[in-house]
Amino acid sequence: MRELGGAIRKLATWPLAGFLLVCLTLTYWQVLAADQLNNAAENNRLERMQRRIQPGQLITRDGVVILDSHSSPKGWERIYDDTRAFSHLTGYNSRTGLQKTLADALYAQGLYSNPWEELMHGGVVGNNVHLTIDARLQQVAHRAMRRKRGAVIAMDPRDGALLVLYSAPAYDASAITRSQEAFDLFVYDPEKPEINRALQGMYPPGSVFKIFTAAAAIDAGISTPETVFQCTGVERVAGTQIRCRRSGGHGKLSLREALTDSCNIAFAKLGDELGPERFRDYVKRFHLLDSTNLPLATSTGRMADFSAFKGQMQLAEASFGQGATLITPLSIARLTATIANGGEVIQPCMVDYVETVGNRRTTSGRGEQLGRAVSAQTATTVAGMMRAVVEQGTGAVAGIGGLRAAAKTGSAQNPSGDPHAWFTCFAPYDAPELVVTVIVENGGSGAETAGPIAVEVLRAALSDRTR
Repeated sequence: MRELGGAIRKLATWPLAGFLLVCLTLTYWQVLAADQLNNAAENNRLERMQRRIQPGQLITRDGVVILDSHSSPKGWERIYDDTRAFSHLTGYNSRTGLQKTLADALYAQGLYSNPWEELMHGGVVGNNVHLTIDARLQQVAHRAMRRKRGAVIAMDPRDGALLVLYSAPAYDASAITRSQEAFDLFVYDPEKPEINRALQGMYPPGSVFKIFTAAAAIDAGISTPETVFQCTGVERVAGTQIRCRRSGGHGKLSLREALTDSCNIAFAKLGDELGPERFRDYVKRFHLLDSTNLPLATSTGRMADFSAFKGQMQLAEASFGQGATLITPLSIARLTATIANGGEVIQPCMVDYVETVGNRRTTSGRGEQLGRAVSAQTATTVAGMMRAVVEQGTGAVAGIGGLRAAAKTGSAQNPSGDPHAWFTCFAPYDAPELVVTVIVENGGSGAETAGPIAVEVLRAALSDRTR
């Protein structure tokens, strides 16, 4: 009998082991590897589910539906209002752009599900997502960036609302998935249109970074706008050779004049005096290298740590936006907005609110303050110096009649050809309502290439002030 019991136990071990194996397998795929499985290219379960649900719309602040849908024999399919101007926002299928990151809201899933509304409407109906993006301004940026590579960002410095988030080259969102050939041409395009350059492009900031260095030095109390520097055209600063944009040098000039006419040598000396520790501290205060909580992928910036034996040399180069520093256009827009916002760092946002079928609205993320980078007095001082750039210096292109703008130009050296052209500005100077930041890859002069694009967006946005 004892032998029989042992045999039964052995026999029962195999089903038990099988049961445990099934439990472990289910746990792995449904818990540990759930995200990997959901995002796998071969997994179209989500797409099949989404085709059964009438999805919500993406709507701009001026009422343009940039992503809609229609019913077809295959289920609900997406329609794009302007297949290029908004392509980096909408994406080209349910796994890209805002279609992916806002899927729960658009398809009334997860936190946005409402069983009562499903019962009342006879099934799941998605929610409309209202964006802060201004369709008219986005299209202005699209036209202005034709045949160029780069990005345009327009942002309200008071609450962080993004009015323009444009990346060039754009792509035809409706054409990419029509055939394998179209998709391959898109993926292997040497211009890399799939990259959202506004959020993911990593560039040396060049002279627009001098806004930061000036603000940090003034706020730390080591300089004033009237502090005098000597520029001979080529000088060794902290053991590295620095060249000024003027080969003959500026001679003696104040910090205000150094920003106005973009003197590299003065800013290298300023950064050297500021020192690595304070420099890093202000980088953190401005959130310069940080990502954002936007519902689109955003790169984080890079910068030397200034701790090695070449640390002081790296700091001198970083002080005028060169060396190992790489940063996104959005970070420069946020830097500019911080000065325009009196020294307070604002979190950019692009979703205004989500509206359900029952007309309920979620609260928006506008106006989230990330802390004070510099004092209000410092911000006002630097804003005045940026105003001088427009009135007397390299940013004269922003001298729009009837609109007092403040700006900074930049031409950033890079290993891929001609300098990148930068222009960042805000207006009106006395009561800022709009920040515009533009980069044109290999565009050369910031004033000549990027400046007119920024001015075009400013004019369109504040047309009532420019008459």
